[in-house]
Amino acid sequence: MIGKLKNFPGSLLILAVGFCAMVTGQAGASQTQAPAPTATQISPIPTDEQSFMTGYEPNEASANPPGEVTWMVFDNISRLKQSPAWPMSVFYETPGNVLDRRAEIVNDPAGGNNQVLHYWLKNAVIPAGYQSHTKGRIQTGFFGPLVDARELYSKQRMYIHPDMSLLTTYPLGADPWWIGILLTEYWSNAAWLGDPNPSRISMTMSPFNGNLHLSMISHSAVDSRVFWEEANLSYALPVGEWLTVEMGYKMGNASEGRMVVIITKESTGERTTVFDVTGWTYDPLADAPGGPGPLPITHWNAQKLYTSDNVIDWIRNQGGVAQMYWDDFGLSGAWPVGWPQ
Repeated sequence: MIGKLKNFPGSLLILAVGFCAMVTGQAGASQTQAPAPTATQISPIPTDEQSFMTGYEPNEASANPPGEVTWMVFDNISRLKQSPAWPMSVFYETPGNVLDRRAEIVNDPAGGNNQVLHYWLKNAVIPAGYQSHTKGRIQTGFFGPLVDARELYSKQRMYIHPDMSLLTTYPLGADPWWIGILLTEYWSNAAWLGDPNPSRISMTMSPFNGNLHLSMISHSAVDSRVFWEEANLSYALPVGEWLTVEMGYKMGNASEGRMVVIITKESTGERTTVFDVTGWTYDPLADAPGGPGPLPITHWNAQKLYTSDNVIDWIRNQGGVAQMYWDDFGLSGAWPVGWPQ
């Protein structure tokens, strides 16, 4: 079942409450990201020739001390001649230290000699600006705004640690603020830079009826306006195994904008279209007289673990830690060949 988030009962309604706080700036953008030295040009190239790639292997990365906001920078290993040398960084929000949150290159949890990126988020120590709540965040970002990102395609591997399933036991009668985990976020203009008409498309993992499910929302980054929201309650996210996640984005208005998410369960090869949404990918007010006009994606947190004290504390108090693994990330600036147009 795919439908609008507001129509669903239980914990997904709780997620909507959390987003109301987020869009008013309580759980906003990556203000702690280092200023970018250059822009990032996205090349419109075929999806099987990705303009940025990383396997999160140690020889592809340069690390800073664990206490630094920018923890590690991954080089672009794409061999395309037209691929720029722009890097991608993993960075934290402060305060906090490695006892609260950390990102590391570790051995593949499924075994073998592969190295992967591990996010580990034990304590929520960041003030949320809402009542007495706190939050925690680890995420990636590119140095500099994306340029001409009117289409994007990404493919990466994702492994949900079994501890995340502890969130499915969160009591419905407990504090309802923000019971969800943001996994990726696309930005059209940066709210933290004061750009006009900033908005974002977020993909969130939330509990429902004993499983973890995905929802997506496209909304303003400065007020409570929601352009569209969808949740897929028929697809229970597999936990404790590798998934291949493909995402396609097209800049556009209510009839031309597009977001597609396809997940392949690697153990069986089962491929599922989790989302295929047509709708605004930027703030409609940008098209008003005097506005900047259609806005492409300018910033992107492609691997994200961002959530509330409700989530982090509950998982920890049940004996686990909120954590995820990522591997083999690549992107290009073209709609996937063979996908519905």
